[in-house]
Amino acid sequence: MQILKKPFGEYKTNCYILKFAQGQVVLDPGVGASQWIQEQCNNVIAILNTHGHFDHIWDNSLVKRLYPKAKIFCHQKDSFLLKSDVFGLGMPLSTPDFEIQADKSSQDIELADLLITFHHFPGHTPGCCMVEINNCVFSGDFIFRGCIGRSDFAYSNAQDMRESLLRFRDIQRFENLLAYPGHGKSTRLGDEQRNVENWL
Repeated sequence: MQILKKPFGEYKTNCYILKFAQGQVVLDPGVGASQWIQEQCNNVIAILNTHGHFDHIWDNSLVKRLYPKAKIFCHQKDSFLLKSDVFGLGMPLSTPDFEIQADKSSQDIELADLLITFHHFPGHTPGCCMVEINNCVFSGDFIFRGCIGRSDFAYSNAQDMRESLLRFRDIQRFENLLAYPGHGKSTRLGDEQRNVENWL
């Protein structure tokens, strides 16, 4: 697996391209990401959204138009953020092809011989997830290097975030996995698990 990363938009939101023999997987195509994706990809098979905030999903529909066979995945509790411009920003709308059903748990998806796991950690948004592929975790706006996602936005929930952090802290298999967050630099999940007490 080859991982490409480029930040986009006012909030420098990381878009990731994962290259496999069977095609490419795109995570969180934000504002303006579609042109870069088109330059790098010839066969996008999936568009994965860690959550539904506009800066992570803005170019969903443009990428889907370029690669009609690509399936859009997001958690079912965040699907409304893709289907409607709730913040009134003029965001292009998109419709998930597959909605993750995990409830504060994990769900495996098999796609073109790839195993993709969505770990549901609500708080930042109702459907906020970390996405695991090939022992790499794309943590969206749940976990960053040295900090966590905010829980004071519309549709955020501070109590859900607290519960998610406690559950995240106790998952031992995360210890040695690398995390690629929605903003900023990569980190090791074990390091962030040890920081949880600072965020509660």
